[in-house]
Amino acid sequence: MTSKTTPKKKPAKPAAAETASSEKAKTSHSTSIIPFAPIAAETFKNFQTPKSPFNAPFGNMENMMANYKDQYEKMSGDTTAAMRQNIESCVKSSTSLAKGAEQMIKTIMEVAQESSARNAEAIKALMASRTVNEFAEAQNKLVQQNFDEAMSTATKLSEMAIKIGTEALEPVNAQMTKAMKKAGESMAA
Repeated sequence: MTSKTTPKKKPAKPAAAETASSEKAKTSHSTSIIPFAPIAAETFKNFQTPKSPFNAPFGNMENMMANYKDQYEKMSGDTTAAMRQNIESCVKSSTSLAKGAEQMIKTIMEVAQESSARNAEAIKALMASRTVNEFAEAQNKLVQQNFDEAMSTATKLSEMAIKIGTEALEPVNAQMTKAMKKAGESMAA
């Protein structure tokens, strides 16, 4: 048997050796990276060139941030002042409403006391009546007085309620008018 000898192939370079040699070649040249897209290449080239200093964009950014900060501080200060004024107007309104409610309760109590005294006198008159006609007259008189008193009290209480409501809503109304005027001025500017 004859053996044929096959020519031996040269061993391939290890991949790590090729990578190391190509890295050496890259570092020996100038450090330039070429992106795949032409627009990106142009942008990257402009980014690497010292022609456009970074101070201008950062300066604009600082100005813009300072402007936003000033606007935020002004807006938060205005908002805080407006909220304080709104709370003060609500406190004034609540105080006025509480005083008005106190007056109404006082009036109702006075009317109740007067009505009680009047009814006690009427009951005495009813008990002192000797005939049915006297009893009927005393009862009609009591009913008429109670009706007149009820109508008078209802009118008085409704007038008080209107006055109290108007006085109580006056600070809130003034604050709303002020806020609407300010909003109109800021929209016009």
